[in-house]
Amino acid sequence: MKTKNNKGFTLLEVMIALFVVAIALGGVIKVMGNAAINTSRLSSRTFAQWVALNQITKLQILRKWPSPGEIKGDDEMANQEWRWVQKTKAIKDEHDKVTNNDIRRIEVSVWNKNDPASAEPYVTVVGFLVNPGM
Repeated sequence: MKTKNNKGFTLLEVMIALFVVAIALGGVIKVMGNAAINTSRLSSRTFAQWVALNQITKLQILRKWPSPGEIKGDDEMANQEWRWVQKTKAIKDEHDKVTNNDIRRIEVSVWNKNDPASAEPYVTVVGFLVNPGM
């Protein structure tokens, strides 16, 4: 009686190996897609932060003393259009009394104009200005 000496894989073994490889490649593709999306999102948030910081820096350089209230505007950075909202507030205590007339709190929120679905700003930056006339 002769015994067969099998030196290959069965069809079932090959199919299981291909299934495992397909599952692994699916995971790799998903991870790579998420990395690309996160990179794009991080880039947009960085540019939005620069737009906000530029707005606060303009106030400092021009030595403007903004009145409390809200101002809206648009800027371009990195070939993208950004819209910003600047809220200026006087510094107040917990009893809603102005504690210092020589300091203003500047809050700048920035959105991408080409992303109308975004209700939340990409970034909000807070800065403080000292009255240039001091």
